[in-house]
Amino acid sequence: MPPDISITVELGADLHTSASETVLAGLMAYNAAKLPMPESRFAVLARDVETDEVQAGISIVLYKGEAESFWAGWSVPEAEGGPALPAVLAFTERDLARRGARVLRCYSRAHDDRAPYLAGGYRDTARVRDHIRGGDFVVFSKALGGEAAPLPATLAFELREPLSRPLAKYVWRQTDQRRQRRLGVPVRWASAYVRQGGAVKGGALCYAAGDDFMVDMVWLDDSLRGTGTGYAMLDAALQAGRAMGCTRAGVETMDCQAPRFYPKLGFQPIAHLPSDVPGMGMTFFQMRL
Repeated sequence: MPPDISITVELGADLHTSASETVLAGLMAYNAAKLPMPESRFAVLARDVETDEVQAGISIVLYKGEAESFWAGWSVPEAEGGPALPAVLAFTERDLARRGARVLRCYSRAHDDRAPYLAGGYRDTARVRDHIRGGDFVVFSKALGGEAAPLPATLAFELREPLSRPLAKYVWRQTDQRRQRRLGVPVRWASAYVRQGGAVKGGALCYAAGDDFMVDMVWLDDSLRGTGTGYAMLDAALQAGRAMGCTRAGVETMDCQAPRFYPKLGFQPIAHLPSDVPGMGMTFFQMRL
């Protein structure tokens, strides 16, 4: 590891600190460089027509007729269980069908509301058991082009294309808040950052939920790859997880990211979800702490 590198673990550092935002921006840029260029990338928001407040939304990436929502749909706390998220799905299905898309896949984690997918005709096409807190990671898929559900008059729909950085930050915040609400235990963040000359050059954004320690987002500047810095960064994060009382760590990574890296730290693969999009297949790893 270069001598001018420092690695620090910051407790309570979630996705919304300035250092974490640098990590997220680096990860987005890395993925954009490694994955095929999508046909489009956009978000759909549903607003209450009376208050103009956002009620629910979804982010979409479209590749050659196949649409992916990596973080699934979400709704604000006041709208959970209501018509907003089902309506967002219906609006999105119509828009994607108009674009010629054949299928929509939504990647649902243990903290997601799955009722809208089950009620909306989506099929459970892939599943990773016991992903976190005993909950499964599920891929819900739906063939497009059929009759879409009617849209409620109480909601107005907004299509944002391309997906802007501020909107991406808003979506991450909603995802984080949903995770806090639905996992049933406090979510405690512990993130490891790599700095060089005061600049953030990498990070492992992690959180503890009960006995599980989830490595949520990982990025390292290209100039530091192969120097041992990534190993030291993630090892520092895992040490924090142990100190927080966690007994198991988990991480998921795309084929274009670092599937060969995690076994070097002791992670074992538990599942692989293939993808027709080169580089987008996902491997799930776990290890005992």
